[in-house]
Amino acid sequence: MGDLVTRDTAGVLWLHQGKGNGTFSPRVRIGGGWNAYTHIVAIGDANVDGRPDLYAFGPNAASYYYESTGSASAPFRARTGSSVLFHAWQTYNHLL
Repeated sequence: MGDLVTRDTAGVLWLHQGKGNGTFSPRVRIGGGWNAYTHIVAIGDANVDGRPDLYAFGPNAASYYYESTGSASAPFRARTGSSVLFHAWQTYNHLL
């Protein structure tokens, strides 16, 4: 079983590591401030390094890519800007 990343109502992102038996280890806090985004999506292995990455989208076309590190204590590198949905953000209403 893979890992799970969740966001609580305060905007804190949590990592739940899969144990391989259908259960998860206790959650680990990744960081706060993630409520600035309207959508956070696991996008698979965007940079082909064998680890799943994140895409975050927020108001006014703020969109970012977060590269996975493979480390539970710091699972993502600093964000980098993304032009995904940049020209369509005003008509965009959901991710598939």
